[in-house]
Amino acid sequence: MKKSAILAAGVILLVAELTLFVFFVFTNSYFAAIISSMVGANHLGGRLAFIAVGLENDLPSYLVILIILFYNTTYLLLMYSLFVLFSERMKRFKIFKGPIESLKKKAEKKKKFLKKWNWFGISFFVWIPLPWTGAVIGSYIAHLEGYNARETLFIVLPPMWVGIISWTLWFDELYDFVERFGKDKTIFLTLFLVMLPILFYLTDRIKKARDTDQVK
Repeated sequence: MKKSAILAAGVILLVAELTLFVFFVFTNSYFAAIISSMVGANHLGGRLAFIAVGLENDLPSYLVILIILFYNTTYLLLMYSLFVLFSERMKRFKIFKGPIESLKKKAEKKKKFLKKWNWFGISFFVWIPLPWTGAVIGSYIAHLEGYNARETLFIVLPPMWVGIISWTLWFDELYDFVERFGKDKTIFLTLFLVMLPILFYLTDRIKKARDTDQVK
């Protein structure tokens, strides 16, 4: 599978996404706003936040699944192409060098833990929706392990799709259960999921600061 083919597929999906989004902006601005909030939550809090915001806005589970499948597949193809296949070229630009090095460090850290599990460990890593896990970092780990583009997508895409479907359906049941105690209770759950990665990040920073002080 050629690098250009993966990038082209991502670009085609992106153009389709943007076209649909612009269409909804003019025909159903409320739905367009929901999609925007879902995407924002995804980049702030990850896949669970993506799901939670959709369900919080009373979208049916099948629609939440379609939106996330479409968006995350596009995002993976583009990021895998830009940050993995073309990383050496993109490092020449300062704006991309930082994110690439950050992604590489995260992948190498996870790689040490997942090495003994090989492709199964990477697939499980992609499926489980914890902070700083996911298909993009999973694809980078597979890349560092020496898998080619075709093998990497085969390892990463199916568990990402299965994860989106399974976790959305499970959270749909969870939200139905929580709503029995009041609609407002789901708002707290959604906010918690959006803020969870930030809490993880702050906890990690505090821990590192304490370790640095102890060394001094």
